[in-house]
Amino acid sequence: MPPSLNHEVLVELFRNRPELACELLAACAGIDARADRVELGSIDLSQVVSVEYRADAVVVLRDREGSIISAVIVEVQLQPDNAKHFTWPAYVAVLRSRLDAPVALLVVTDDALVARWARHPIEIGHPGFVLTPIVIVLQDIPRVTDPERARETPELAVLSAIAHPELVTARTALIGISMLPEERKHLYLDLVLRALPNDLQEVIGNDMLKNYEYQSNFARKYYGQGKAEGKAEGKAEGHREIALSIARMRVPALSAELAARIEAAADATRLQELITAIVAAPDEQAVCAAIETLTAARS
Repeated sequence: MPPSLNHEVLVELFRNRPELACELLAACAGIDARADRVELGSIDLSQVVSVEYRADAVVVLRDREGSIISAVIVEVQLQPDNAKHFTWPAYVAVLRSRLDAPVALLVVTDDALVARWARHPIEIGHPGFVLTPIVIVLQDIPRVTDPERARETPELAVLSAIAHPELVTARTALIGISMLPEERKHLYLDLVLRALPNDLQEVIGNDMLKNYEYQSNFARKYYGQGKAEGKAEGKAEGHREIALSIARMRVPALSAELAARIEAAADATRLQELITAIVAAPDEQAVCAAIETLTAARS
């Protein structure tokens, strides 16, 4: 079976920021995994004449001189799979031999029952040779509520918002991802929004409106002058910018037609409704439907 979207999304967090493995080991397992340099390693753990073995992610820790200190194999496991009792020991042994360094196995799951299964010691067969995976369930992840920490560890902040779908963790995660490259920011925004219940999605949508810093010269001019007519038009202009920006985050391949409909909208109240609907929409199709409905001409 192909990996699920949730599996791939969680793996992507580690691939985007390999330091996340070290941060989780420290925060959830009390294991000091600091290094001068942290990088991704090859996920291919096959040997020359063996079946193919591929881990979800491999993180290599190096010292200041570039020598390998240790490595972490990251496996995202969303359901029990007894075959892992045979492949996980092979992963650890092969990578340890290849790098000539200590190797840890980190299993991440979103289910307490899967965590209980994964924590079971794996008896290799040789006396005293037992592998006990380090298992972290999402609920173990600490709540990240400090904006500065979120900026330093944005992927950890995103995981925190997914594990603890609360207003404070979501707001903090959005602060943390605000300076990331657009593609990563779009993905993480979608993850945070999907994790929230509908009522909190609406609050986050309103927060985006309230805290948005208007970038266009037009909006700055009229907000700054304080003219009544300028305020109204500047507000609509700012709302259009927000709506279009969030729509493109939720639907990366947003059609020119739907973008044009947003840009043509002039009613600030209607635009605010549109932003809330885009944020709360469960998928890309629902986002497009909301845009069509709320930018339609009123009779």
